[in-house]
Amino acid sequence: MTTLHGFEHLTLAEQVAQLFMVGYEGLNPNPITHRFLERGVGGLIFFRDNFDALPQQTPQAVADLTAKLQASAPAHLPRMLMGIDQEGGQVERLPHTLFPTALSPRAVALASEPEPLAQRMYRAMAQQLRTLGLNLNFFPTLDVNLQAKNPIIGVRSFGDDPETVWRFSEIALRAFEAENLIAVGKHFPGHGNGTVDSHLDLPTLHFTEEELKPFQQAINAGVPVMLVAHGYYPALQTTEAERQLPSSASPAIIQGLLRERCGFQGVIITDDMCMGAITKHRNPVEAALASLKAGVDILLYKQSTEAEWAVYEAVLNAFETGALPLSQLQASLTRIARLKAHYLAEVPANPMTLTAIDCQRQARDWAEQGVSLLAGSAGALPLSLESSLLLVHPERTGMGNYAFDVPSSPSLEHYFQAAGFTRLEGLTYPPKQAFEAQTLCGTLATSCPETILFVSFNPLIYTSQADLYALLKARFPQARFVLASAGTPYDLQALPAPEAHLNLSTYRPANMQALASLLASGFSTEATPARVQSVKPA
Repeated sequence: MTTLHGFEHLTLAEQVAQLFMVGYEGLNPNPITHRFLERGVGGLIFFRDNFDALPQQTPQAVADLTAKLQASAPAHLPRMLMGIDQEGGQVERLPHTLFPTALSPRAVALASEPEPLAQRMYRAMAQQLRTLGLNLNFFPTLDVNLQAKNPIIGVRSFGDDPETVWRFSEIALRAFEAENLIAVGKHFPGHGNGTVDSHLDLPTLHFTEEELKPFQQAINAGVPVMLVAHGYYPALQTTEAERQLPSSASPAIIQGLLRERCGFQGVIITDDMCMGAITKHRNPVEAALASLKAGVDILLYKQSTEAEWAVYEAVLNAFETGALPLSQLQASLTRIARLKAHYLAEVPANPMTLTAIDCQRQARDWAEQGVSLLAGSAGALPLSLESSLLLVHPERTGMGNYAFDVPSSPSLEHYFQAAGFTRLEGLTYPPKQAFEAQTLCGTLATSCPETILFVSFNPLIYTSQADLYALLKARFPQARFVLASAGTPYDLQALPAPEAHLNLSTYRPANMQALASLLASGFSTEATPARVQSVKPA
């Protein structure tokens, strides 16, 4: 019989709690979270608001928080998984003031020397997460971004071909394993081929064999945990019963594809069960039971409220009554116990050496390597510090996860002034909203700027940017246009013919500063447009 690595002494209620990973809002766990902790919850997931609420914004404060939470559970219970989404760039839960901002996966892949950069960055990320008491990172993103208008993956993917995605995912996996950090591959079987954000609703996803390749390679390389997406895959879910289920509750995908065909023997976790893809279509209890019945090992919830506790009690009742077989519970516990025995047996030493200055210095180094020239000549840059410059850029308060940085960082204009530009004007636009370009331009004081830097953010999705770009082109025909993509690098399809096209694919403060610095000093390498595949919008 397979050993449970020390789980045998747990009560049934405590064993079932191992199947849950939950989060909470703010600094302190709420009463329901404490109930989960006392029952032996399998893990906690952390979000930005947990760290923003810290009285002291220091790495040591984070380490103290995670240590306190680990110690809050009864001593006989297994150590908890302490998870976070720290991908780099668009998805980072730790503030840039206390953890170095990394590059988005797409920015890494498009850097001039991407492999050495990835090796250094992901090794440092793993080391630093472990010193903070975090032992699991929901990364790498194994999705192939096959849809230019994809609203959820985009720059979170290393690229739009499976070879690129796997090349850099493997680097991240090796770096995490070297530092004893649990890697979670996501979002099986591929979320890169859709146009609906599963945070909001259930997407229909057009599965291809090409998308499966990075997942299979990660499985072959020993990825310990796989996260299953919330989607509907007509090519895979072909029966009437399957068509009623999200992929995270699909036996055809979880058992037939992931376990049997791909041969994955590790821990399977759902994507967040609080997402609209689930909550808009299914009762929470029914959704959880269906996922477990399909073979999921851990249910993930971003919160812990009475609703999540009701789910836990329903799952416990299902195992008590035989509605879910105890053999399945034992199989899941065996996989979870094996994972924890391998990665959590040793508590890492915690020499907290990073200061806020260290974080900023490291982030700047990565950011400068992450600004790449995709089109145009390096000879066209740098820009003259004395020429008039119009900065057209997205308002960060409307940029989703990037909005978190606004209270703790200056504006783009500030960074350009600090870089030495003396004649500049700024124009911000709402990046995710429709707006009237003519009205927006009516606020400009500049009569005729010599250079216009247009910082775009996924204009194939948010199309008002194209109207603004065209209006500026028509109004200032003599101006030199420089395009910088803060989102995906496909923007020439919507914003054509700049003199230079730069890629950021990350828009944290360090990247804004790097952009200003490099436009002042110039680029040492010519453009290599072949690195961006021609992904066509739907």
